Amino acid sequence: MEKHVLIIEDDQEISELFGVIFELADYRTTLLTIAPDPVYMSEQNFQLIITDIRLVGSKYNGNELCRLFKLQYPEDKTPILLISAESNGDILARECGADGFMHKPFNIDDLLVRASEMMA
Repeated sequence: MEKHVLIIEDDQEISELFGVIFELADYRTTLLTIAPDPVYMSEQNFQLIITDIRLVGSKYNGNELCRLFKLQYPEDKTPILLISAESNGDILARECGADGFMHKPFNIDDLLVRASEMMA
């Protein structure tokens, strides 16, 4: 099965960096700079969703998007990893039902290990 990761990051340069990191590790990526509707996330058959908490210019921030996705599609078990430099990001991740959280900045190897574990 192909490993397909959705990455939602409002900073274009960071988004592209995520794409390079995952593509070099043999993942297929979809990069978005604004939060999609939860229906899109469920329809695309991603194996992992990574989203920043703060998504400037989006209808939802990352934790709101996570909460909506988990409420609207409880049967969809796609794991969601929230990332943020926010000091309370880990609390926000727990509150919205995210499957994992990583503080920015993070080690690339740690990110790839976490992603692999979450898709296992």
